Amino acid sequence: MNIFKKIWSSFPVQLLVVHVKHNQFLLVYWLILFATVNGNFGRNLGIPYLFLDPVYLDEVSIWGFMILGVAIAGFAMSYNITSYILDGFRFPFLGTLPRPLSHFCLNNATIPLVFVGFYIYKVIDFQSEAGLENSEVIIQILGFLVGCLAMLVFLFAYFFKTNFDIFKLLSIKNPLLPKKTVEFKKAFKKLQMLRRSKVMVNYYWGLNLKFYSTRRFEEYYDRLAILKVFIQNQRNAIVIESLVLVVIFSLSLFQNIPVLQIPAAASGVLMLTMIVMATGALSFWFRSWIFSGIMIVFVILNMAFTTDFLSYQYPAYGLDYTQKPTEYNLESLQAFASDEFIEDSKMNMISILNNWKAKFEEDKPRMILITVSGGGQRSALWTMNVLQHADSVLKGDLMKNTFMITGASGGLFGAAFYRELAWKNLMPQAKEHLDDLSKDVLNPVIFTLLLNDVFLKLRSFEYGGFEYKTERGYVFEQRLTSNLHGLLDNPIASYRMPEYTAEIPLIMVAPTITNDGRKLYISPQPTSFFNTGNIAQNSKIQGVDFDLLLKDHQPDSLRFLTALRMSATFPYFSPSITLPTIPKISIADAGISDNYGISDAITFLHVFEEWIEENTSEVILLTIRDSGKEPPIAADNSKNLVQKFFSPIQGAVGSWDQVQTIKNEQRFDLIDAMYEGHLKRVEFEYQNQDANRASLSWRLTDREIQDILNGIKVDLNQKSLRSLGNN
Repeated sequence: MNIFKKIWSSFPVQLLVVHVKHNQFLLVYWLILFATVNGNFGRNLGIPYLFLDPVYLDEVSIWGFMILGVAIAGFAMSYNITSYILDGFRFPFLGTLPRPLSHFCLNNATIPLVFVGFYIYKVIDFQSEAGLENSEVIIQILGFLVGCLAMLVFLFAYFFKTNFDIFKLLSIKNPLLPKKTVEFKKAFKKLQMLRRSKVMVNYYWGLNLKFYSTRRFEEYYDRLAILKVFIQNQRNAIVIESLVLVVIFSLSLFQNIPVLQIPAAASGVLMLTMIVMATGALSFWFRSWIFSGIMIVFVILNMAFTTDFLSYQYPAYGLDYTQKPTEYNLESLQAFASDEFIEDSKMNMISILNNWKAKFEEDKPRMILITVSGGGQRSALWTMNVLQHADSVLKGDLMKNTFMITGASGGLFGAAFYRELAWKNLMPQAKEHLDDLSKDVLNPVIFTLLLNDVFLKLRSFEYGGFEYKTERGYVFEQRLTSNLHGLLDNPIASYRMPEYTAEIPLIMVAPTITNDGRKLYISPQPTSFFNTGNIAQNSKIQGVDFDLLLKDHQPDSLRFLTALRMSATFPYFSPSITLPTIPKISIADAGISDNYGISDAITFLHVFEEWIEENTSEVILLTIRDSGKEPPIAADNSKNLVQKFFSPIQGAVGSWDQVQTIKNEQRFDLIDAMYEGHLKRVEFEYQNQDANRASLSWRLTDREIQDILNGIKVDLNQKSLRSLGNN
């Protein structure tokens, strides 16, 4: 029982109790880190891999782990400093110790040390499963520990040099008592608070890692001296926190320098560090009014972001935003869907179909329509992988026979890259192109999001004669431009003639308009025929032609990468683009409407059924999915009250993919019946459902990349390849 009392009254234990009682927000931040590293938070998005496999300068190396170690140590110190500022006064004995802040940090290190140990364990487990040699894993761990140690040495060297302790203060000749009456009253109030909030502690860890009684320096127990120690130490701590802010702002200013683009996990930890400091400051200022204070700050910030000074509308690069905005209302939609525009778009497409047919010697060539699914880099790489194998069995004629490509998000990036390689005769089936497409994109985007976009955007760039702010959307496009050797960095108009002459297949980009759920059809060709609604019969208009809608805003100058990004607008990662219309319309991911591109392909088959049946031997709908069509049926595991409360919402969101699949199956069945055997479907699926399944992200680990590439070996996909080659 004696030992238990000593443990309970020890400084490390009582600090944990104080955190649970007064500083739950600090524990929440550590819980986020633990959950992330353990894979409980963001696993499907690949967030844990940012910590377990950090990328720096395009590779996983000791340097990435070292930078992450620096960030983690900085976060741990911000946790210690914030705790000291908020709760140091509860432990008066600290003021009698030499180097009180250092003693506080040592005794407050329980959670940081447990996290470091847990992180090292998870890294060893992850990297070992990935097949790394023990020596490589040890080097990575050493890099992390060296980074932690370097940061701690720097910070403690500063505190050792600048912080006062009671021994220094008692040797000062100037009186300790404040001279001014106002200062005396403030000091008296703090002394009163100290007496009321004192926490009983009997033992603490010394800097030599020995256990001591808190009465060790009892003869120096001068309360005013102790108070002055705390005040001086707090000021120094604030200097360090200010330095962290300066570092973060500096990184944001020089974000285009590769060596300063730290790993995404380190960027996240830096942002968490800022949040710790901010909430700690609010807690220090507002004390028991903390909740009300946070609400007041939130209301002020919310109002501030409604102003033009702080709010920012993310533009589409190449569009002219200086012209008068276009009216976007039911009247204009009906005008764009008029019989005249629909017939003009049909006639233009018939001309393209005739040009496509003229490429072949046979009277009725086989037409291929490719549909690709969204799914970030996973889908982009899977699409590229499938297209390479499909092109191989077709002896290099895949792009020649393909008339149109539809789809969403990452799949369109992969298909567009393959189309470009085939068009430029750059050996599209070469393995290095898979490597290009699997290079990290996430790191600089997260870096820009956390260290630039949440603050004022100070840097600008020029494109198409217009100036735009540098933000994560631009960084995303620039990273892809670099990874893909600039092949997709063209204005959309540059594809008009190659598509019209059927030199290359058409790519239909169709993101979703968030204002009304309609599709925005982006193409260098007229697309009004995709709106098959009959206005006379009061049918809902289903989409709008981008070129018609923004004819006064240089739509031809739209950057093709921006169009693809509009189709891949993943929440938070890729910002929603706003177009120059009244009211302003925002663009969302194409996957919201149809993640597989099936509906647009079927619309095309329906509108041009007569020409297709008369001029082709058959039509192959080649579908590339980044998920299985028939996944295992999930059980309802909602047991507790919280799970039961959120179960209906989770069920609706979780089944959305299958809802789209079922609707697409219904559409296909209808069009298949119309074509009476003239239409054939060949499907490819990335089916892996186990723990190794690649995450929905724009950064893939080596293990995930290999799993995606091996997906073509699955029986269903091998059967599809044979079916494609036998025609």
